[in-house]
Parts: sequence; structure tokens; C-alpha cells
Amino acid sequence: MPAPLAIGPLLDALRGVTWPTRERVRAGLPGAHRANQRGTSGEFTEFRAYRQGDDPRRIDWRLLARSDRAFVRVTDERAWWPTWIVVDASASMAFPTDGATRAEARAPDKWTTARALAVGLAASAHATGDPVGLMVATRPDGRRVPARTRRGTVQAIGRVLDDITPAGSAPLSPLLARVPAGARIAVITDGLDDDVTLVATLARARAAGSEVTLVHVVHPWELEPPAGAWQARDPEHDDDRRPLMANARATYRGAFDAWRADFSRRVLAAGARHLTVPCDEAPAKAVRRLVQLA
Repeated sequence: MPAPLAIGPLLDALRGVTWPTRERVRAGLPGAHRANQRGTSGEFTEFRAYRQGDDPRRIDWRLLARSDRAFVRVTDERAWWPTWIVVDASASMAFPTDGATRAEARAPDKWTTARALAVGLAASAHATGDPVGLMVATRPDGRRVPARTRRGTVQAIGRVLDDITPAGSAPLSPLLARVPAGARIAVITDGLDDDVTLVATLARARAAGSEVTLVHVVHPWELEPPAGAWQARDPEHDDDRRPLMANARATYRGAFDAWRADFSRRVLAAGARHLTVPCDEAPAKAVRRLVQLA
């Protein structure tokens, strides 16, 4: 069982951080985001000439007195935006798996980083007044926290994540397919699961009106393997083991960099954002970077 995440210091570091929208959201319950509908309440935008059928109470009588023409006030409606955090809990997310190895790496394992990012993003969305929910890809059926605005939601998300140990291979696509259309979705993964339908599912979510961000978690040892002779093992296919000798490092780095570039291109082509977070980046700093780029 992973060590519990220290939520308190993370939330203190993110106090006052909110997650704005990049685009107008669907009109719904009142909230902080600009909706794709205009009305007569909310934030003033412009005047429009009065048309037959408009409510006379919407006429700006002062402007009528000055110009002798009738105008109505048009405003931006404000709505909340359901936010879903979808987290990969396949076996590769536990890298490095050995405690001594993690200490030597001087960086958290990928699952610790993923949990911190999930909690931080949930807190930023919750601070905006949005309902926030969690889906975790685990076997057999995944774990879920319903999208809520009530107090304690972020802490509940943290507790669920603390109870999960990455294992096996559970695809993200079935969970993404269950997210309601028009939501904001953050997918946290290392991209190493054999889920060939992931990018297509991201594209369908975008077509349905959702805003999608894929947060790609990468451990420093994946970018630059440590010196010495190592045995590389696929954590999701334990019989796949290969030696990683000194003379193979350049070949590995070239192949891994090419795979990351291709993965990023495919995610971007699906209409989603792709942002890389290395495990040695402070979680609060990474969350701030993610929401400020929204």
C-alpha cells in the first residue's frame, strides 16, 4: 500500500489557485465560467437594438432618452463546469517499485506524483465552485467518486487514491466514455498502457464539447536511465525483460524520445492538450503551470 499523500501542505501551497476555462461552457447552473449563452443577467457585454418580442423590461431607458432609440442590455451568463479527474492506475504507474530504488532516484514514484496532481487539480476546480469527480482505472471495474461541490470532496478524492496500489493493466477509455458530454476532463497517465483506443476516445470527448487535458507523468529515470547495468522489465507484462547495458542507453533514449513525441502529436491531433510533468517537479508548481495554461 502506498504511503498516504500529505494533502494539507499541498492544499496550503495551492490556496487561492483556481482553474479557469479556455472556452465558453454549456449554460447550466450558475457558476464562475462564461457560458455559451447570453441573457439579461450576469456580466454586462454589450447593447443590442430592441427587436419585436423582446421583454420591454430589458430596455435601457437612459440610453433611450439620450438617443431616441431602444436598446436592450446583453450580458454573459455564468455557469459551473463539472470537472472529472481520470487517473491511470496500471502497474507502470508504480515505477520505480522498490523502496531503495525510489530513494536512490531522489524523485517520487509516478503514482505519488499522479495522486498529488489529481488532488491539486481537483482543489483548483473546486475552488472555482465547480463540481469535481474522480475516476481511477483499476481492475476489475475502476473506482469512482461522484462529481460534487460539497465541502470535503477534495479530501475524499485523496483518500480513494491513497487506498489504491497500481497493478495490472486497466484501460482508460471505458472510464472516459462514461464522462458526461460537455465536461472538463483531466487524464493523468504515463501513456504506457496498451490502450490503443485512448486517443480516439479523447477525440470523441472533444467532439462532444468537453475540454480535455492529458497530463503525461514521466519519471526522470525514464528520460535518463541511471548508470550501471540494469534489467528493464515491463511491469504490465512481467515476462518481458531486457538488459539495459551502457552501450544501449543512446538507443533507448532515442526510442523513448521518439515515442513521447509521437504520443504528444496524436493527443494534440485529437483536440486535447498534452502537458508533460516530470516526477521531480514540485506538485504545487506543476498544478499552477497546468491551470495557468488553461
